[in-house]
Amino acid sequence: MKRVINSIHLMSIVVVLLLSLPLLVTANDGMWNPHLCEIKVKESGEKTVICIPPVWNGDLVVYAHGYVAPQEELELPTDELMIDDETFVPAILMGMGYAFATTSFSTNGYAVKEGASDINALVEAFTIQIPTNNVFVLGASEGGLIATMLVEKYPETYDGGLALCGPVGGMPYQIQYLADFRVVFDYFFKGVFHFGAIEADEEDVEDWDAVYMPAIEGRILSGLHSTKTKQLFEVVNVPEGPTDGDIVEAAQDILKYNIKGFNDLIEKAGGNPYDNRWRWYRDSDNDWKDDWKMNLHVERVQGDSEAKQYVRDYYKPTGDLKKPLVTLHTEEDPIVPYRHELIYFLRTLAKGNSTNLVSFPASSYGHCNFTPPQVLGSFCTLVWMSPGTLPDVCKAYLESMQ
Repeated sequence: MKRVINSIHLMSIVVVLLLSLPLLVTANDGMWNPHLCEIKVKESGEKTVICIPPVWNGDLVVYAHGYVAPQEELELPTDELMIDDETFVPAILMGMGYAFATTSFSTNGYAVKEGASDINALVEAFTIQIPTNNVFVLGASEGGLIATMLVEKYPETYDGGLALCGPVGGMPYQIQYLADFRVVFDYFFKGVFHFGAIEADEEDVEDWDAVYMPAIEGRILSGLHSTKTKQLFEVVNVPEGPTDGDIVEAAQDILKYNIKGFNDLIEKAGGNPYDNRWRWYRDSDNDWKDDWKMNLHVERVQGDSEAKQYVRDYYKPTGDLKKPLVTLHTEEDPIVPYRHELIYFLRTLAKGNSTNLVSFPASSYGHCNFTPPQVLGSFCTLVWMSPGTLPDVCKAYLESMQ
């Protein structure tokens, strides 16, 4: 009951802040207010935006966006910063007195290395020109991993971080998860793809919407009437959504990364980082004959050592937290599984830094499926753990938690 009361209390705070949105941003179309925000486009095509509210508290919040397919244009993550299609996160933060900055990154696709470098450059450009008290880095999905990496590697720059639905257990684990789904999918649903797990070409990418999306939907739905879809999700340990549409969408989203993003990963990593030669896939039915058959016939892929090292470098978090990190993750996330949180907690525990980590589970299904109170409450917790001045909004919220 107390959690419900707190959520209602914090929602009322969000509503009050939203009343000031016309002064900050046109939330309906996500346009950045030119009186408060400066947008720049670099020669590389990277876009950046810096916003300073009329009453600034001296702190900066910088945001790292999630994965964007390499085929897309470089754009500011305006849509990504909307929650429930109504709440514009930068407006809420500026309403609390924080300056806000973000970047499109200089490249799309697998951009942990480049995104971290671009965020560092953005923070440096801001703090050199304007004296700043504290810098907080926020990120969602791939950006959540970038935020974690920056807090671990640059504690002298960042006073804390908030990682939303991020693969904080590390990209080696996340890549294994996504590619395992592809090879096990091919085992149960033969003929959808005419190429192997690391063999998609440009023509296959172009055929994604018209050919592969409907083909995946048809096979997943037909598999719901047998045991194939259930087996696929259980072998790879993917949460099943509450509706058939959620299950189809999860399969499409995971496979989309393989088709549209894996070649980009191979190019940046200098080879293939996925290796399942010694992986044993196990069905939940515990039928050893079925398990032997699956493991004999599933596609086996050999990875490249240099590429494996690249994804460890960019990035497998170490758990060496000198500054506070707050994570928020949906418990039933089919794209970036919640197990990442457990893996990362154990790493911080091994390093003796678990007191700098606070992890909040969100009881919902979906990737980054959060409410405004959940995000704002997580941010308030981060500021409370840091040396920054606690905004009145956060004081009211934390008092309601007592």
